[in-house]
Amino acid sequence: MERLETEIYLRYKQIIESQGIVVPAAGESPMSRRVRMEDLLDRYDAFCFDGYGTLYNRGSFVYEGAQDWYTMLRTAGKEMRLITNAASDVDSVLAADAGKRGFAFSEAETISSGSLLKDLCAELRGCGKAVREVYYIGRETGKHVLESCGIKAVAPAAEPVEPIVAISSAKDTPETYEQAVKILRRPGSMLLVLNSDAWAPKIPGDDGMTVREPVSGALSERLRRDSMCSANGGAGCETFYLGKPFPAIWEKVKRSLPEGSRVLMVGDTLGTDVLGAKVAGFDSALVVGRNVPADELESDEVVLGVRPDWYL
Repeated sequence: MERLETEIYLRYKQIIESQGIVVPAAGESPMSRRVRMEDLLDRYDAFCFDGYGTLYNRGSFVYEGAQDWYTMLRTAGKEMRLITNAASDVDSVLAADAGKRGFAFSEAETISSGSLLKDLCAELRGCGKAVREVYYIGRETGKHVLESCGIKAVAPAAEPVEPIVAISSAKDTPETYEQAVKILRRPGSMLLVLNSDAWAPKIPGDDGMTVREPVSGALSERLRRDSMCSANGGAGCETFYLGKPFPAIWEKVKRSLPEGSRVLMVGDTLGTDVLGAKVAGFDSALVVGRNVPADELESDEVVLGVRPDWYL
């Protein structure tokens, strides 16, 4: 992992543990535990999948074998969920987009980080912190998530009445970044991280190599650090994270599944999918070579102190 990426995921782990949640230590799980999906079929009742980097990527790109997994599990009558940190639109649209790629998840089977914003806003408003408008950086369609919560995104050159910045993807420019920092240096500022992913894989090139790039979680961490100034005593903005690996999304997943289900989380990222599964009390399977290069896997597991139950 990149240094900033490691620091971000260790921060996430520290935040989770500060809430009194015990993250189980990484056990012995050598690469000899590499399996096929059919080997796991009878072990679990419910299969949760990350979307981007695990089943598909941008556009119409679908990873080899992903459609076979989906068909096999549907045929076997397994419960399936799409658990995504994408906050690029509301769940009904995310489900429809997955369907266009061949993964027919219903809206009820789709749980995104963006869908948690409404609960967070209610919690903040209950504490006297109104969230009516924000300075937004992300895809244009991500504004639908804000609108569903009654939140307005101000113009790129404007400032919201309350100093609140929301990030859903790394679509910043030097101008929007500078404006966001300016807002976050105001006393009482808040940063809403709608997508906590720090790094993500791009579509493999013609040579089959996967290139990874920093995304919204990395942008948000840079903003958090740059918000520290004398006006806020060096503390910086108050930051709220939505999605994997944090507990709220897993509570929503559990409520959607039959009680007592044996659950497997399948993803491509140690710091969100695998760590998150441990927070939820689920087993996990890591797709190797996507968002965790195979030659860095062992050292990354040691640094983060997390390891999946299985490797795919």
